[in-house]
Amino acid sequence: MAEIFMWFIASLLVIVTVCLHYETMSLVSDKIVPWAQKHSRGRRVIAVSIAGLMLGHIAEIWVFALVIMLLVHFPYLGSVQGSFNPGLGDFLYLSSVDYTSLGDNDMRLTGPIRALASTETLAGMLMIGWSASFTYLKMEQIWKISRSK
Repeated sequence: MAEIFMWFIASLLVIVTVCLHYETMSLVSDKIVPWAQKHSRGRRVIAVSIAGLMLGHIAEIWVFALVIMLLVHFPYLGSVQGSFNPGLGDFLYLSSVDYTSLGDNDMRLTGPIRALASTETLAGMLMIGWSASFTYLKMEQIWKISRSK
């Protein structure tokens, strides 16, 4: 039963991550890019856009970290093993390693909560790819505008 519960939580976190990422990209596209285009040249527009997307990724990492931090207080859901100090910093590190699919981690989730680690990796890969394609499209738009001037 704990496994099913964890997969349900993992699915909810994917939905939250996708919605958060969509809203971040909408903010960057609709507010930040037009503002940056009025006040600077193309390179700065891209730099500001990347910074906005990066903040979105960091927020998504925080969401997973906070949920994992909450759930490990229930031993039947699993635990964190390895070189681990149960503070916010270690949960953020664990989450960022999973999100980026770095795979080089001296901490790991055990038990049913492992569903969050694998789901976070998949979500992170998708969000990073989505950001990359978004950035490419924005760069292409900016280059077309700058070439037409």
